[in-house]
Amino acid sequence: MVTTTFKVKNDSGDKLGNQYILVYLTPINNVDDWLYAAWQQIRPGTGGTKTFTLTQEISAKMISKDGTYETSDVQIPPAYVSLLTNEEGLEPALGKAVLGTDSTIEPPTVTKNQCGVKNMTGSPGTAMYAQWFVNDSLTVQSKPLVSAGGTLSAFELDTKIYWSVGTKQTGPNYTYNQVTTQKMYNLKAGTTLVNVTLTYNQATNQFEWTFDPA
Repeated sequence: MVTTTFKVKNDSGDKLGNQYILVYLTPINNVDDWLYAAWQQIRPGTGGTKTFTLTQEISAKMISKDGTYETSDVQIPPAYVSLLTNEEGLEPALGKAVLGTDSTIEPPTVTKNQCGVKNMTGSPGTAMYAQWFVNDSLTVQSKPLVSAGGTLSAFELDTKIYWSVGTKQTGPNYTYNQVTTQKMYNLKAGTTLVNVTLTYNQATNQFEWTFDPA
């Protein structure tokens, strides 16, 4: 698993002001079935550089419909699934991830590139939202509830990364169409360093981005 370092320089003069550089990640599958969170929110000073890394370590947690209960988060590598259960009438909990081809995992299951959570709650079955994290930062939340009875939420990270300037974001609140209007950078496999520069075009009154992979 390759770690990619992003070095983000603010060369926009004083135009960033009280805004943030927002970075969004997207999954490959069912792109309209998610609400998107700003995975990174950074504010480098004028001429300053902020560094962060992307190592595709995926984890998930489940959130109740009313938002009053959430499970602990569980690391789920590609090709693995975590089962959501509510043994002995307790609130639901995610178990340790097991290989998706394990005999305990009945279809539907994940591909070799997907991570999954499967709602196996019963008596009563509890529908919950799935939240997916990359490097411990929230990336997406499922729009539909993941219902009981063996429903699967599968996540596979895309290589497309979206960049914009805006106000500080709280929680997952962007649709896919809102995310994809932003500046897109396609991260090529094996890239270990990307130098990103934010500038401001006075003629067009717009921010502009340059990406220089090393």
